[in-house]
Amino acid sequence: MKVQVNLRSLSTSQGIIKNGEVADLPEDEIKKIIAFRPHAIEILETEPEPVKKKAPAKKKRARNSDGTLKGDDPSTPDVNEAYEDG
Repeated sequence: MKVQVNLRSLSTSQGIIKNGEVADLPEDEIKKIIAFRPHAIEILETEPEPVKKKAPAKKKRARNSDGTLKGDDPSTPDVNEAYEDG
């Protein structure tokens, strides 16, 4: 995350950063700095949380009344009868 230093100087994992300079620091280091010196840095931009994608739902096969799997009817190209939501 990008932060701006508000102190005369601040020692970080990126080296010594002086007043007004901008640095890119890891989130855990920023939390430690804020815990000890709340006004030492100003967070300029936050990283958006990654969007979790859902796995596509599995299609359920359609079955005949006797329990066997249905086949697709080739005469209906826009509908797949082999699946329940086809």
